Amino acid sequence: MENKKAIHINEALQIMDLARERKQTVNLKVWELQTGNVIEYRGWLVSSSNWKGGWHRVINPANNQIRTVPDILIHEINGLSIYL
Repeated sequence: MENKKAIHINEALQIMDLARERKQTVNLKVWELQTGNVIEYRGWLVSSSNWKGGWHRVINPANNQIRTVPDILIHEINGLSIYL
């Protein structure tokens, strides 16, 4: 991958889909919808996605916690900022 500082949301979604297929972990920074706080998911696996619904489901491999992350609230993946 090239040295980019920011990527488009579509590229971020492609990275997540590739990570799901390859069973690789991702590092995400996501805004919390109600408070605007930043939630960090470090080393989580992508388990599924819904293109129409606009979300991805991630799993913590350490304790199997599952979280549903709206795509529009993801602002960083693997250290790369995301723009719309």
